[in-house]
Amino acid sequence: MPRGRDSFDRVELLEARHFDMTTLISVLLITAVGFAAIFSATYAAQMNDRFKLQLAFAAAGIGLMLIMAYLPARWFTLIAYPLYAISLVLLVYVAFAGKLVYGHRSWISIGTAQFQPSELAKLATMLAVGKYLSKEQDLSRIVPLLVTVALIMVPVALIMLEPDPGSAIIFVGLLGIVLLWAGADLFLLAAICAPLVVAVLALFGRTPMIASVLIGGAVLFFAFRRNLVLTILAFTIVIGVAFSTNFVLNHMKQYMRDRIQVVLDPELDPLGKGYNVIQTRMAIGSGGIVGKGYLKGTQTQLRYVPKQWTDFIISVPSEEFGFLGAVVILLLYLFVIFRGIAIASSVRSRFASVLAIGISGIWFLHCTVNIGMALGLMPVVGIPLPFMSYGGSALLTNLVMAGVLMNLYRNRRMLF
Repeated sequence: MPRGRDSFDRVELLEARHFDMTTLISVLLITAVGFAAIFSATYAAQMNDRFKLQLAFAAAGIGLMLIMAYLPARWFTLIAYPLYAISLVLLVYVAFAGKLVYGHRSWISIGTAQFQPSELAKLATMLAVGKYLSKEQDLSRIVPLLVTVALIMVPVALIMLEPDPGSAIIFVGLLGIVLLWAGADLFLLAAICAPLVVAVLALFGRTPMIASVLIGGAVLFFAFRRNLVLTILAFTIVIGVAFSTNFVLNHMKQYMRDRIQVVLDPELDPLGKGYNVIQTRMAIGSGGIVGKGYLKGTQTQLRYVPKQWTDFIISVPSEEFGFLGAVVILLLYLFVIFRGIAIASSVRSRFASVLAIGISGIWFLHCTVNIGMALGLMPVVGIPLPFMSYGGSALLTNLVMAGVLMNLYRNRRMLF
């Protein structure tokens, strides 16, 4: 008995030595850049209270991150389904009784603080999906596939009741990443992605739409050579989506339609819907190669970009530190994302692998959508930049996810 205890202690000591300092330093560097950007964005307006509040959230988040890094790894499997259920209850509550902000019921007020349940739901959903896929490993079977899709799409349905299309986009993108990583049929993934691509290209006119339908059909029929009935069904869905896109667009709420049209041409409403995108582009472009210097960005200090400390935070360091500064930030994000992919590839547990790739996928999608918004390549849908944008819910959740990732690295030899 003592020998067994000694062996257990040696294993615990070995795992403790494998603290993921690489992820910790990378995340703290990005967070520090975020602090500098938020301070600069609020400096001229004398809104230091936001900077101080973000510091408080960061202190709490870093504490939670370190706790998550050292929790027993099996606890994540134990809390997966209960946390998922709690997140769904919170999403239902916020959809009907949440605080109304800019036309969205996305927040729950707790005293003077506000909490966004969709942020918690991202982590909770990946925990639930990871636990389910640790038991059901064959996604070529219809039941495991449908359950996996349902676990991710149920939060999407509840989030769209708020409505919060930005968070919904993250979940839908996450579905594709998880299915691909977990070994779903490539034909199925192509059948899911083809209608989405065709729908986007249909917004640019009839010629891109027809070209995308023909290319999609060629891929489905000739690249996979699957069951003819299933192929025809998938191609029929592609055609249906292509010709119904404009109908759906015309029946969207006006603000959603405006945001899509601004992506296609911001100059349609340069002083209204296109204002943020135009000013953000100007801020990024005016930084040149090395930038104007810290606290010296004219677009930033004169507040031409409204609330630039939130969704358009990337414009601040891009103007002040130029192209080189923006590249450094992008490289930091790429490093953290690829670090997560490396952890997902190295762990022995399927649960840990799916969870790690999900966390990396969330960060990748947030960066892609947020920076795409700033450059005018994607609709403005209110997606924060991980670790940098002002906002307590997002910062706390991202730091907790970083702690979970560090825990998975520390326990990468374990099966749980």
